[in-house]
Amino acid sequence: MRWIRFPVVVLGATWFFPISFAAGVFLGTKIISKLDEREALEGQKVHSPFTIVAEPGVNGKPFRRIRLSELPRFEERAGGISYLMSNPSGRISTETSRISYRVVEESPSDQVIEVVEEYDDGDNTILSRYRATHSTVSPISSRMFYFGYMFQAIPYAFGIALFLYVMGRFIRSRVHGTNRDGEDARPLSL
Repeated sequence: MRWIRFPVVVLGATWFFPISFAAGVFLGTKIISKLDEREALEGQKVHSPFTIVAEPGVNGKPFRRIRLSELPRFEERAGGISYLMSNPSGRISTETSRISYRVVEESPSDQVIEVVEEYDDGDNTILSRYRATHSTVSPISSRMFYFGYMFQAIPYAFGIALFLYVMGRFIRSRVHGTNRDGEDARPLSL
């Protein structure tokens, strides 16, 4: 029974609630991000800030960023661009974000490219993956880490932290024999 003493003391401690709540929000945000991952090959619509890179770049940059939603308008007015990247990876900065890409798979006619766009304000990070040929783009998947996911995680984190705290206090009162004021009602003999 001595092995149960430490977990019971930790679960029933007053400081455990805020720590478990913060950990729950952090982990919940990661879980919600993973659950919101979208697979275009399964018919799901990719996130709206889906990002594509193309060459040549503009304003002296090695490549340019294009949103998937802007692609039809962009192709009408831009000529001489290629969605195949000449370097296996690259990075640029815009007014609002940092964009990096890497070629994940490559064949003579196409590439699978993964683009990560991190906003400077820290609110969003978008991961876009697509198959590119010289003149076409086919989305594969997208994943987003958005600060708003934290607000979705708060109720779950609060509920789990409260449940663990109440269970810890309940078990502590049973094991230690404490009264409502937290004072020992009987000596502990483990």
